[in-house]
Amino acid sequence: MKKTELQQIIREEILKELFDTKEPVKWKADGDDEADYSATFTGPNDRKYVINMQFLGYLNLPDEAIIASGNLLPDEVNDVFFDQGYHVEFGDTKEGKGITGLAGTDASKIFGIVLNAIIGKIKRQKIDYIFFSAKEPSRKALYKKMAPLIASKLGMKQVNDGEYYFLYKE
Repeated sequence: MKKTELQQIIREEILKELFDTKEPVKWKADGDDEADYSATFTGPNDRKYVINMQFLGYLNLPDEAIIASGNLLPDEVNDVFFDQGYHVEFGDTKEGKGITGLAGTDASKIFGIVLNAIIGKIKRQKIDYIFFSAKEPSRKALYKKMAPLIASKLGMKQVNDGEYYFLYKE
């Protein structure tokens, strides 16, 4: 077996595990006109995690994110993205949203729970525009691999500059 074939098999097994890892999460709406959503769950490592989906219209995003959207998104999508989209983030409730290394060997299971929860919520709410960002090198590498997978599961397109990720339906 060639090295590239073995790498593909390993990649497929990891992705299968990610998308097969499901844990019930309870979403709650936090907002008035355009709802923000949050969910919490306990990971297999007994740590508590939170997922937030915030309406972009209420956020004060950095200028770099706005510039990136103008460079990456089609004009007709960029015109409505920040008025209709959601920002997605997750993290450990005690340690925050940065990569801490505390998930240990359960990191892929935790990320699988997050992915499935987000994908389910986006489908139920019929959300067409998703934004997320990464600053740490390890999270950038993770998101670069995961953004196309999330987009394909949702029937979306994705573009990114390695720090800012935009998923959208045409």
